Amino acid sequence: MSTKSTLFIILVIIALAVASGCGKSGQTSLSASDNGKTINLKAGSQIVITLDGNPSTGYNWEAKDLDTNLLKQVGDPSFKSSNSNLVGSGGSITLTFKSLKAGTTTLTLVYHRSWETNVAPLSTYTVTIVAD
Repeated sequence: MSTKSTLFIILVIIALAVASGCGKSGQTSLSASDNGKTINLKAGSQIVITLDGNPSTGYNWEAKDLDTNLLKQVGDPSFKSSNSNLVGSGGSITLTFKSLKAGTTTLTLVYHRSWETNVAPLSTYTVTIVAD
């Protein structure tokens, strides 16, 4: 078999593996501009949401009333400073969720201080997730 034929067969195998969904499931990245939207995705996909925040003030983004039958938070929120040379500077907070199965649910995130009770969140972020 020639080198060209072997290379062609390898490329066909790779293309078929990608087309069949072999490998990691999809990922949908969201930002503040997606607030209030409906997001369609495949069951098993990850939703990565990145929002402005500053944990040094005590505020953080947190899921509120998460439907754990349809969504699971993956890991803890992560923070990336917009200015790593300035202690206490703001930046972005990233939260990751996994769609567990087909269905529709509302994902609501609140930006608040978790220890403050009976205090409205500083901000709220909501998306409707439709997984098939």
